[in-house]
Amino acid sequence: MENNNNIVYFDGICGLCNSFIGFLVKLDRNYKLRFATLQGENGQELIKKINFVNSDFETVIFQKNDQVYTKSTAFFEIFKTLGGFWKILLIFKLLPTSLSDLIYGYISKKRYKIFGKLDKCDISKFNKPGQFID
Repeated sequence: MENNNNIVYFDGICGLCNSFIGFLVKLDRNYKLRFATLQGENGQELIKKINFVNSDFETVIFQKNDQVYTKSTAFFEIFKTLGGFWKILLIFKLLPTSLSDLIYGYISKKRYKIFGKLDKCDISKFNKPGQFID
C-alpha cells in the first residue's frame, strides 16, 4: 500500500456510511484511500483541528493532504481521487454546490431512520489491513 494522506472520515455507527465505506474499499484496488471513523482518535483530532461543530456527524469528511472537504464536495473529491470509471459521477459536480449539499443534507438527516444505526463500527468486515486508522 502506498503511503497516502487521502483519509475518508465517516460516522462509524451509521449503516449507510458503513455500506458506503465497504463500497469504496472494494473499488479502491490501488489503495488510494484510507479510512477512519469520526468517533475515533484520529477523527476527533481532525474535528478539533478544523473547529468542526457537528455532534451528529452528518457529513463524511475527506482529507486530501492538507485540504479538507465536507458534504457533497467530499463525495465528489473521493471519486475524483479514485479515478477510473467512477469519475463519471463528477458530472453531478456541475450542479451548484448549494443544491448538491441540500440533497446530501436531506439524505444525511434521514440516514439512521432508513439505513439503521449500528452499536459500533466493525472494520474487520472490510478486510483490507492497513487501510483503516484510528
